[in-house]
Amino acid sequence: MLVVMGYDRPLNEFFLQFWDDGPGADADEPAYSSLDEPAADWHDIATVVRRLEEFDVTVPPSMIDAVVADSVHRAGNRIVEHAPDGAMTELLG
Repeated sequence: MLVVMGYDRPLNEFFLQFWDDGPGADADEPAYSSLDEPAADWHDIATVVRRLEEFDVTVPPSMIDAVVADSVHRAGNRIVEHAPDGAMTELLG
């Protein structure tokens, strides 16, 4: 499972997408995208956390913390890989 979440500075809201890497999965289309739910409150990180819970998707707490920090500091265009053990590797930032 590939999970992409972040903070969109121009829209001042969070976003979430994930791709299922199981058999028969379409790699081009995410299994879930927050873009498909424009009426949800994407200004609140709790919406992201709820969607993760609803789909039984687990991410390291460091990932949630980093996205919240990006929103507080209005940071964007960062790409950080979060390992299950919480280790982070900044790929672009």
